[in-house]
Amino acid sequence: MGQGQAELDSSYASHEAAARRFLETDQIERAIEVLERYEDPSGVRDALLGAAYFRQEKYGIAAECLQRAQAMGQRSSELQALAVRAKANATADVRRAVPEPVFFTRETCLRGPELRSASAERLPPLPATGMRAALKLIGAVAGRKLGEALKVATRLAREPHVPGRIWTSWYTHDSLPATLMLASRRERLNREQLFRAYPKGERVGLCPTARLAPSWTGSARSADGSWNDLREPQAGAANTRFGFNTDPMETAGESARLLHPNPRTVSRVLLTRDRGFKPIPFLNLNAATWIQFMTHDWVSYGDPAPMSVAPPYRIPLDESDPARKLLCQTEMLVRRTQRDPTHRAHDPRDTHINEVTSWWDGSQLYGSDGATVTSLRSLQGGKLALDPRTGNLPVGADGVEKTGFRRNWWVGLSMLHTLFAREHNAICDQLAVRYPRWDDQRLFDVARLVNAAVMAKLHTVEWTPAVLPNRALHAAMNANWYGFLTNLLRAKEQRKTVASVNIADPVAGGIVGNATNNHGVPYALTREFLSVYRLHSLLPDEVALYRTGAETPDETQPLAGLRQAASHSVTGRYSMADLFYSFGRQHPGQLVLNNFPETLQNLSIPGAGFYDLAAVDVLRDRERGVPRYNHFRRLFGMQPISRFEDLTSDAEAIARLKSVYASVEDLDLLVGNLAEAHRPTGFGFGETLFEVFILNASRRLEADRFFTDDYNEQVYTPEGIEWVDRVTFKSVLLRHYPELRATGLSNIDNAYEPWDLGGLDLERHPLRAFDRELVERDASYRS
Repeated sequence: MGQGQAELDSSYASHEAAARRFLETDQIERAIEVLERYEDPSGVRDALLGAAYFRQEKYGIAAECLQRAQAMGQRSSELQALAVRAKANATADVRRAVPEPVFFTRETCLRGPELRSASAERLPPLPATGMRAALKLIGAVAGRKLGEALKVATRLAREPHVPGRIWTSWYTHDSLPATLMLASRRERLNREQLFRAYPKGERVGLCPTARLAPSWTGSARSADGSWNDLREPQAGAANTRFGFNTDPMETAGESARLLHPNPRTVSRVLLTRDRGFKPIPFLNLNAATWIQFMTHDWVSYGDPAPMSVAPPYRIPLDESDPARKLLCQTEMLVRRTQRDPTHRAHDPRDTHINEVTSWWDGSQLYGSDGATVTSLRSLQGGKLALDPRTGNLPVGADGVEKTGFRRNWWVGLSMLHTLFAREHNAICDQLAVRYPRWDDQRLFDVARLVNAAVMAKLHTVEWTPAVLPNRALHAAMNANWYGFLTNLLRAKEQRKTVASVNIADPVAGGIVGNATNNHGVPYALTREFLSVYRLHSLLPDEVALYRTGAETPDETQPLAGLRQAASHSVTGRYSMADLFYSFGRQHPGQLVLNNFPETLQNLSIPGAGFYDLAAVDVLRDRERGVPRYNHFRRLFGMQPISRFEDLTSDAEAIARLKSVYASVEDLDLLVGNLAEAHRPTGFGFGETLFEVFILNASRRLEADRFFTDDYNEQVYTPEGIEWVDRVTFKSVLLRHYPELRATGLSNIDNAYEPWDLGGLDLERHPLRAFDRELVERDASYRS
């Protein structure tokens, strides 16, 4: 009996060893053949089978094998997590590519700006008449003179230079001096940190010079982002190059150092959430979803290049790596970023194509090409198509909602895309009442302008101050939109973006409604902007789902179970009001070391069952020529660090940094940004990221004529301007989901803060301290 058992054990061991060898050499089919030949009551065989099928992306079969293995006694936490992930992947159908992969070609990148719209001709802009036109002319002249005087004050308000100081001090000053200091920094950045993606003398997108703007472009955005800058028709358009904030002649994609230190080691040691989730107490989860919703409007490198075109990068997994132990996988394969098919020898180095428009035009909702835009419209009353049964976005055959940008889809995006599709349609309803003779195209165009401005305003004056609750920053962001004097002289409910006397200064008079200025460089969002906005640490690994108003959740779902096709499953069980309420009660994660979602370190995507997004984030910066942390600071005119202790006083963090990086010069940009503990008061991220923010947050508005020269009643209509002036994120939510009035949303002012009831704690609601109206209201409440 003993001998027979020994022979069986030996047989099991030999089969297991053979299967592991095959798995480690990527011979997965052969491993499965070996494992299917024998039975093993210990569950080891089923655990290996589960790993093999997981690597083949057969997640349903993998989940069954892993569940059997657990029933037989294989109950390690890693195996349990893999089983949960396999089941979630099967439900979410993550093996399917959504959308279908699209690859850049010379033809698509050189076809030039959009020449026709769905309607051949559109009505001209509404004319300004009578006394209103006269007042605007007088106001423009007076405002220009006052603006010229205020520009002098901005130039003089430079932050005092202290030799040897690494970190800034603007935030230690009062609001007005600090706002002027930030404006002065912005002026410097506009002068020194904008670099062309196309050589000087050549048009963006290598566009022919003979084309004239179609008449409709005077009062409507194009589908592909062209014709916003009428002198550079393809500036900011889809399928043109990312810009640069660091000199491309001083940087280059890495080759010899590409995998040094190993990106997976960086991820495991410095980014893994190994001490639990670190929440941001003053934000709710809607704030985390919001920034993904916004970045999808502005930037995307598109699908990685197919392996048939370029060999993938191979990131080694060392023997102690949990992924290697669990999946018997020795390398993680990462497909390369697509090459720029229009690149020539005399072009700047490391150019890449942005597949979406760079403008703040709502392209994540509407699409970045004419065919997509048309496919999403109802073609009645200017409206977007919604499912008449639910009021949500319609779902495609691939199980994912139909909208302008569908990559990296999850339920958080479903919520915001649905909300702002409904907002677009509500704007159409109001315009149709006031202008009953307008056709579908005119209603759509104006509603898109207004809806995009709504999103831009909410991001500028609500989301950004919520993430960076600093008194001076709060004043500066409101100054970007309204102007410092408007904020000073008018109560919040009475502020208007376009005043009768429009002060021609971006600080005193605001950027919106003032003159367009691209600072001599055609507009495009930049590679550096996308790199510093890798804010994945905001996401939790689990989301509790509540019914509206409930104090306890119905269920808690892993983040992996909310992805792709699983999103529609969730919105089928919960109303959008339920989901916004659920997100309003929960916190995002801090942007610090060792707080990256475990879900994203063990991600499954088409072509890869195991994909560590944290490691890939590090790799992408090195691949695309984004400078490492210290070099980045030098190129941005900031002081570099000389030792890891300059970043933080946390002894454990310093030890971890030193265990991975031989020198501060090796430090990756992402890691350096997360490690920065010297942050302006209240800031959710550090000053290196903020420097890129100062430049691009203002430039997105200042270079866009639909937020500057053409932000007026003639283009937007008086009703459209009024809609934007009155809107808040809270009002948008309550307009479409009035049942949220019975929740903590009614108790707060900024809907990105926690939806708390009762007296509000300033630790959780710091913005209240910056708003004199709310301070007075709170004092009255307490008395």
